[in-house]
Amino acid sequence: MALEDDSTKEDRKALEEFLADSGCLDRLSKWTRGFNAFDVLGIARAEIRHSNVLAWLMDPAENHGLDDGVIRGFVDYAARGMGGDGVFDDLLMDCDGFSIRREWHCIDILAVNYDAGYVLCIENKIFSGEHDDQLARYCGEVEKAYPAYRRRFIFLTPDARNASKASDAEDWLAMGYGDVLGIIGQAVEAHGPAPAQAQFISEYMDAVRRDILGDEELERICMKIYKKHKRALDLIINCKNDLIPRINEHCKEWARRKAKDDEIVFDEGDCGKRITRFRTKLMSLILPDGDGPNSSWKTCCNYFYEIKVQDGDDGPEIRCQLCFDSCGLDGKRMEIYDRISRSIPCLETWSNGKNWWHIHWIWPDAGKSFQLVPADFDEEWLNKQLDDMLGRLKEFERGLSEEKWVKDLLAGKDAAERA
Repeated sequence: MALEDDSTKEDRKALEEFLADSGCLDRLSKWTRGFNAFDVLGIARAEIRHSNVLAWLMDPAENHGLDDGVIRGFVDYAARGMGGDGVFDDLLMDCDGFSIRREWHCIDILAVNYDAGYVLCIENKIFSGEHDDQLARYCGEVEKAYPAYRRRFIFLTPDARNASKASDAEDWLAMGYGDVLGIIGQAVEAHGPAPAQAQFISEYMDAVRRDILGDEELERICMKIYKKHKRALDLIINCKNDLIPRINEHCKEWARRKAKDDEIVFDEGDCGKRITRFRTKLMSLILPDGDGPNSSWKTCCNYFYEIKVQDGDDGPEIRCQLCFDSCGLDGKRMEIYDRISRSIPCLETWSNGKNWWHIHWIWPDAGKSFQLVPADFDEEWLNKQLDDMLGRLKEFERGLSEEKWVKDLLAGKDAAERA
């Protein structure tokens, strides 16, 4: 008991010393006191939102005030990096006529200049890697749709790394977010957008520097503060982390009740320390189980709805996601997955070189990748959030069930069962 008392006293002393030295945090005000719309909206670390902003900046017809400055920069970068036939045509091309498309055949950004016979494909990988034969498949889709066009492919990552497969690296030019900031900065300097647009673009560039590229000065100051007040900061972090198991247990208890009410299919053995997994009867009809437990989860099914709990910048946060695993997916079920994936935004993809996983957005609202959980949350508040999440999930499945291919698929199953 004395040891416990001594430890508590040391914890209290460490916290008191940290509070007395709170002036050390003033050095962080450069990063913490400024307003940044991307931080407020919680999208600074959301890959799909970065693609949305880049597509907007690349579109010469949009109201950002940069005209064709950004798309011109991307075209020039591809021309210089890829070389080959048509380089001079690329460099001299009029970029005013570009059409920018998002998620065409699941490709992050597709820029097409019909008059010039030119197409630029950009695959944006910030917090994940490419999966399976994704890049080769995208090349095939673009070549099939634009056979006579000059085709350029950019693999965009924070550090300009090459595609993992050598065959893909030959076709895809590596580009880093430092290059992107250079292009945007030059466009801003050349065109001088209006104050509102300039502020938005500046905040976006700040978010990229801090959350994607990393700010060395910020990291150095934080490490110095941490070394000085390690015990107090570890205590604060541990108290914060204690919330995660509580939230996860509430999520599992909610899932047990919903399974008892026959609203979902739930097996606690499928869950993880920070993930509550469940299925639905409709989705299991659309994407049926395989012949054996051959998924990466060691289950017969290749999908789960997941309630994910994680540590956010401002505290614990949750979201509902639909996760697909390629391990064991045969041709027919892979085709079904491809159809489902076109109905819902993809948040993350990653691969281990053999299999891939896709994470699709379900809840919370678009524009928020996670829902913040207050430190003083109660069970009633969390149940309300989870019920709202389930309502959103059912809304998604209702829309999916109205698609013709799903109706035909389910009608075929009914006919087979009757036979």
